[in-house]
Amino acid sequence: MTAGLFVLAALLALVFAGALVKRYRVRHAPFYLWWTISFGLYTIAYLAEAMTVNSHWNLPAYEIYIIASAGLVGAMSVGTTYLAFNKKAAKVYAWAISLLGTALIISTIATPPAIHGSWLALNGGKGGIVGLTQVFYIVMASVGGTIVIVGALWSWWKTRRYYNLLIAAGALAASTGGTMASQGVALGILPVMNIVGLVLIFLGYIYSRASAQGRASYPMAKGA
Repeated sequence: MTAGLFVLAALLALVFAGALVKRYRVRHAPFYLWWTISFGLYTIAYLAEAMTVNSHWNLPAYEIYIIASAGLVGAMSVGTTYLAFNKKAAKVYAWAISLLGTALIISTIATPPAIHGSWLALNGGKGGIVGLTQVFYIVMASVGGTIVIVGALWSWWKTRRYYNLLIAAGALAASTGGTMASQGVALGILPVMNIVGLVLIFLGYIYSRASAQGRASYPMAKGA
């Protein structure tokens, strides 16, 4: 059952990534590209969880999960900066996240994680991620997650476009699910919260485009 929910989350993320890449091909707005990358990494992370939840983490799957789970937050935060802040700041931040992500990949391969502890604990990054990998992971996940939520709220405050609140709520839902699971709360809550978070975030993106078609009285964000 739990593995099936993770597979469902992966399929949803893949469908959402496909929808976003189509929009990028038409509009060439950079936030579409970064959100596509984020949802693609969501797909990879959920598949890694689906394949291991009924057994245990193995080293290749866990290394992939570490990179994907931190990278998806980083990529989403870059997309958010393109909407919430000016393009120059967004480009600088995009380069910083790209370098941090590269460092995370190298460190994860050079310093393999320790596979010990419960599946839930390892899923939450507790105990398994070591050395510089842990530093890069925490920085990307914490800074990126904060920017997604704060950036969405800031964009709402500036424009009063309520789809930004959906993005913030979705990010909070996914983050809360991961936190609860890492603390030993019922495993079933994790994929459910992930699905809820995915749907809310994607609805936020969809409504952001709908506002440009007259469903909201405010103009689109610059660069859309």
